[in-house]
Amino acid sequence: MDPAAAATETETETSPAFLKAVEALGEAQTVTTSEAIYNAQGIKLLEGGVRVDRGLYERLVSHRLSRPLDESLEAEQSVDGAALREAAGAALDRWPFFARMAADDAGRKALPDAVASVPLPKPLALHLTLARKTRPALFAHSVLMALLCAWLARDGGASRRDTAQAAAAGLLHDIGMLHVDPDLLAAEERLSGDRLNPVYVHPVTSSMLVGRFDALPREIARGIVEHHEMLDGSGYPRGLAGDAISPLGRVLSLSEVVTAMFDGAREQPEQRVSLLLRVNPRRHDAALARSIHRLLNASPDAPGDGGAAAPVPASTSIARLVRLSERLEAWRSTSAAIAASLDGAQAALIASMDEQNVTLQRMLHEAGVTREQLGSLGDDVDDDAMVAVELWALAEELLWQLHAAANQLKRRWHAADPARPHPPALAAWLAGVAALDVAEPGS
Repeated sequence: MDPAAAATETETETSPAFLKAVEALGEAQTVTTSEAIYNAQGIKLLEGGVRVDRGLYERLVSHRLSRPLDESLEAEQSVDGAALREAAGAALDRWPFFARMAADDAGRKALPDAVASVPLPKPLALHLTLARKTRPALFAHSVLMALLCAWLARDGGASRRDTAQAAAAGLLHDIGMLHVDPDLLAAEERLSGDRLNPVYVHPVTSSMLVGRFDALPREIARGIVEHHEMLDGSGYPRGLAGDAISPLGRVLSLSEVVTAMFDGAREQPEQRVSLLLRVNPRRHDAALARSIHRLLNASPDAPGDGGAAAPVPASTSIARLVRLSERLEAWRSTSAAIAASLDGAQAALIASMDEQNVTLQRMLHEAGVTREQLGSLGDDVDDDAMVAVELWALAEELLWQLHAAANQLKRRWHAADPARPHPPALAAWLAGVAALDVAEPGS
């Protein structure tokens, strides 16, 4: 199903995940109904002016409401401009990479001001309040996105208005994730197949939630729906490429992959960002990427200077890269074995996967990593900290890329013909990619 259609059919305002988040917020602080809540048949479910309690989920989960739930609730201690300015300042203090964006007094004031100026109609403020209280990692990520999007726009010479719009898009780009089951996202195993569908749809959900309000220009909603698209067409939800992605969408797309490296407890975030941009030059706007490289190079411990230790020895990363390369190379025989038996959408999908495979092979070649080169590294490679960091980061990136490609293939295959099973050779290749998670030492 097309992601836009899926999001349209989803009752996002009464999704179980959103209802549970509202209920949890109501247990932690005062949340009240600002008006009576009715279902689509006109039956009153809750009076206006009552406090949300533990029973909200059971009362509403089976109903389609007459209007979105977030338009009928008010929360005390709601996120506002002052709270956003404080959160932005804390983020700048925490991360040296982001602090370098505001190295002078003007930047230190302008970036938090841009974040604090985001228009927040009550339903959107409610979403951010829910994120801050029930999904703090999501809130922290949104603040980082707002800062980086604003900085990239400002660094590119954007007006104050356009910088503020970039901050708004970054701050609100992931509010659709509040409608995705957090237990699904916290699952220890890597998601694939149908379990990934809510994640693939969330840019559309976020865009729809933001697009309701005239205070936020349409460019913001468009940029939000594009925040996982890539210039080479490998992104989602629509697989857009090149000029089909708006300028703001390009800012969001690059900012998303950069800020993701600072989420949670990821090790060596700046090294990861540096490598990711160098091995994927065709996925992101070149001018924006140069701005990020300039920030990275301004670090006293610039990525690749040997200032940080790799999480695993270089020899371990070499072994991982050999196995990953073998799985990548196995795609050629897989494609050849099944191509003649396919037609229509499945044939086009395999051809698209062939192109992605070539791109990943080129990524390794341009990074200077081939099986022959890996084999030529001496026994003393573990003594070179800079090489160890580079090899580790490259193995991590290639593993992610392989899983992303496999998941995209499964999702689009199912969308093209849900009843058609994977040919045995394709099923074997997909199983081999899935097994990489458990087969990789040190991962």
